[in-house]
Amino acid sequence: MSPTDAPADLPAAQPPEPGLAGSLRAVAILPGDIAAAQRGDSIAFARLVRAHQSRVYSVALRLTGSREDAEELAQDAFVQLHAALSQVATPQHVLHWLLRTITHRSIDRLRARERSPRLVQIDTSHEPAGQDAACDPLWEKRLRGLLLQLPDAPRAVVTLRFQEDLEPTEIAAVLDMPLNTVKSHLRRSLEWLREQQAGDGNGH
Repeated sequence: MSPTDAPADLPAAQPPEPGLAGSLRAVAILPGDIAAAQRGDSIAFARLVRAHQSRVYSVALRLTGSREDAEELAQDAFVQLHAALSQVATPQHVLHWLLRTITHRSIDRLRARERSPRLVQIDTSHEPAGQDAACDPLWEKRLRGLLLQLPDAPRAVVTLRFQEDLEPTEIAAVLDMPLNTVKSHLRRSLEWLREQQAGDGNGH
């Protein structure tokens, strides 16, 4: 897929909302990497990819439950980032753009899967590099499996809140979702997850 093949409905590379940049914890990249990548420096762009690839892949995996889909979607996200480099300015902006893009693309994949069902191997055991399940009980195997039973929008909200540690205001910006809707998805999803873990058989 070339940069010019990026879908027309790709989320615009708008900067984070005021007040969000400080809490979107971008990983360290070399000073000047963004500007160098914008000038066509492939090595600088490769550093941007390496800095974010585990995080982007992990979000896609949590949302789709498929390593194959996650790998494809993550690759596409970076191809699309390359095409949109002129629109990003800071490390926080790059991270915001990537989280926005991978989340929307993952939700699109889930909806396409619903329209054209196919056998998908749900992966509840694989941990991307850098993820330590023992330190984060939300991502223990049982809860990872339950997360995949949530509808796509609540699943995205819970993933961004507890894996990416985003605040509700940040999630609302990433998902283009009203803040009250984000809070409602969080509350109802967590109630359902607690019920399921406690052995309550009621559905979501």
